[in-house]
Amino acid sequence: MEEFPAHAANVNSVSLGHKSGRVLVTGGGDKKVNLWAVGKPNCIMSLSGHSTPVDCVRFSITEEQVCAGSQAGALKIWDLETAKILRTLTGHRASIRCVDFHPYGDFLASGSSDSGIKVCMKI
Repeated sequence: MEEFPAHAANVNSVSLGHKSGRVLVTGGGDKKVNLWAVGKPNCIMSLSGHSTPVDCVRFSITEEQVCAGSQAGALKIWDLETAKILRTLTGHRASIRCVDFHPYGDFLASGSSDSGIKVCMKI
């Protein structure tokens, strides 16, 4: 078992890439989304843009994008090739607790502490 520091604050969420099994994404109390190569102790990419801690993260099916939900109720979708935010989605009134990509389409679902779920187009 390997152990190494991943964030400057709590690690709130972790997700493995299911296509390759070679990448890992984490979301932290430091408002960052960090990308890792499985088995390597160093972060290969750190994504910023959230104004509050990140509570959930998820890779797209193709592992070309990452979505992260924050305590402010915002979802951000990053393109991993350019490391740029593709879209910011708002509407939840509380922390986003879970998020997932539809396996065959351009849809994204999220669940929040506001007791609601949302399904929307990701791009």
